Amino acid sequence: MLNIIPKQKNSYRTFQHGEDVFHRALKSVIEKGEKSFHVKNPEGEDYDLVYVENNSLVPEHPLARGITILPPFLLYDENDVSKLYLDIFQNFDAVLFETFNEYTVVLTRILLANTELQIYIRDERIRWFVTMNERVHIVDKLPEKEQVNGFFCCERLCPGYAEGLHDQMSVEFLFLNVFVLQWLTDLPLEQVRYVELTPCYFTGMGGILSWMTKVQNCFQELGWQTFLQPDSTRYGSITEKYFHVDTTPEDCDDSNTIYISNLTPFGSTHFLNRYSSDFHSSILRKEFRDEMDEYYDAIIGDKKALGILIRGTDYISTGLTGTRKQATVDDLLPTIREWMEKDGYDVIFLATEDQDVLEQMIGEFGKKVRTIAQERHRVSDFKEGQTISELEEEERSGKEWEVALEDTTVNYFYALYILSRCDSFMASGQCNGWDVVNSFNQGKFKRSYRFQMGVKES
Repeated sequence: MLNIIPKQKNSYRTFQHGEDVFHRALKSVIEKGEKSFHVKNPEGEDYDLVYVENNSLVPEHPLARGITILPPFLLYDENDVSKLYLDIFQNFDAVLFETFNEYTVVLTRILLANTELQIYIRDERIRWFVTMNERVHIVDKLPEKEQVNGFFCCERLCPGYAEGLHDQMSVEFLFLNVFVLQWLTDLPLEQVRYVELTPCYFTGMGGILSWMTKVQNCFQELGWQTFLQPDSTRYGSITEKYFHVDTTPEDCDDSNTIYISNLTPFGSTHFLNRYSSDFHSSILRKEFRDEMDEYYDAIIGDKKALGILIRGTDYISTGLTGTRKQATVDDLLPTIREWMEKDGYDVIFLATEDQDVLEQMIGEFGKKVRTIAQERHRVSDFKEGQTISELEEEERSGKEWEVALEDTTVNYFYALYILSRCDSFMASGQCNGWDVVNSFNQGKFKRSYRFQMGVKES
């Protein structure tokens, strides 16, 4: 991204101001590694452009090590309307920009050319870059929510959907949303037939199935088939042994296939988040499903069951925030007791990978607690920032690790499947387990509730 700042005294390459000045500067970033430029501006004051790598704006986080969250967008075409995604604005009357930079200018031009939206900006310099009309409002203070039905581009770095926000995000993430199709592929869209998905290596099986389903739902109305890149996950043959997933089509190649090797930016877009990640239990192979039904009958039977999913361990060690911050047992207890009293559940089926959570729940509810026999960890087992996958790979290797991974995967889906058959369900926060359980249940719970400890109510 190029910041627009007052002219400095340093000796930089000089450009003439013009409609393509950003592209000329970015070309020098690509070819010469230059980061700062003077611009002679007949429209007003001379100014400087300073390049900042988008991903450098993202705070460091253990789960984001080595991952590009904000692509650089050194090349883009604001005039290729076929690859501009503008549906993110469809329920709004205006867009409000709290910051002023390259992206503010480019998005304003796009919105003026392709929508009827009103634009509110706090910087007079917009006059240098766009042809002014009655839809552009230069203001000292942006209108309040009550005054305008607007999409708000806030100054703080904000991904929007990852924080449970649907009417605001920072301009960097909004740029990603509008140009997501250009980020995904250089191919003409009419040429695309397939989408090859490569999940993060440490993504759990529930996450893989959720991602696959969501991406399939996103692209199927365009007539594109989604499949997993062969051997791209740590699960290997486990995937096909227990689940139904599409394999690589014989005729896919570079001329007709989009390759998504980094799902993180895509996951923050409205383009993808319009679609559900819900899938039916038919994604499980029949033999696997039959085994789990038999297990449910053995430990729950005809008893009235409350299903509870409580994530701990690496959700704590990695410091997850926002929608992914999990409630503690103490946070859950009032709601659990309220539901138990109102509905008279005979048993609680608890799904957790956290030994401390299990012991606390047994201390509170005793023999009412039913659970899957599995290996569990304590928060104290983890180094700061360490995930379960990393801990398990540290503890085992080779064939021993492969056997343990299959056992963990099977136990995980046993727990989620049994939760989906309970009468009601609550979860300590957003996680793939919440999505999978609700996918399997298909809206049949008497009650369901997901705690959101890291989301402020607006």
